[in-house]
Amino acid sequence: ADTAMYHAKARGRARAEVFDDHLRAGNLARLDTVNALRRALDTGELHLHYQPEVDLTTGHWLGFEALLRWERPDQGLVLPEQFVPVAEDSGLIIPIGAWVLREAAAQLRAWQDERPGVDLTVAVNISARQLADPALPKVVASAIGTAGIDPRRLKLEITESVIMEDVAASQRALEALRSQGVRLVVDDFGTGY
Repeated sequence: ADTAMYHAKARGRARAEVFDDHLRAGNLARLDTVNALRRALDTGELHLHYQPEVDLTTGHWLGFEALLRWERPDQGLVLPEQFVPVAEDSGLIIPIGAWVLREAAAQLRAWQDERPGVDLTVAVNISARQLADPALPKVVASAIGTAGIDPRRLKLEITESVIMEDVAASQRALEALRSQGVRLVVDDFGTGY
């Protein structure tokens, strides 16, 4: 009944939905994804790929954006749009997001060690659930401190729609993050509000 109710709300409210084999299969698939994601974090199935950010006028590399990928042993590459919403809904995005921050900061440190004097940045996407988590500033500070990177080299990308979900809470979180010296970037600006 609960699944049917949420399905009805997602399809526009003021309507009736029946729990059937289709909804049951969707629930089972989601549960399988949640359980597999829990294992993925512990078994090294999650990886970061880095998309370069380049100054088009000079051709110089400015930095990279960390992109989360999941190589599932039984299915191969799972696209982010197939697992990130499940991670967000289940709360797994909190430990996964912390892992992403640690890995991206460590990779930035490695690049800086390889090329001293080159000021690269690394951008990491922050989800709505992460932004609402009061522990986020501590997680960010820990990733920066452990890797030994300049906080100004870390860019946190937050979509406009995430910020607008709870403006007051977002403002508090963003101020706490900004006070650490990290750079804040509004992603997908102008596409929502």
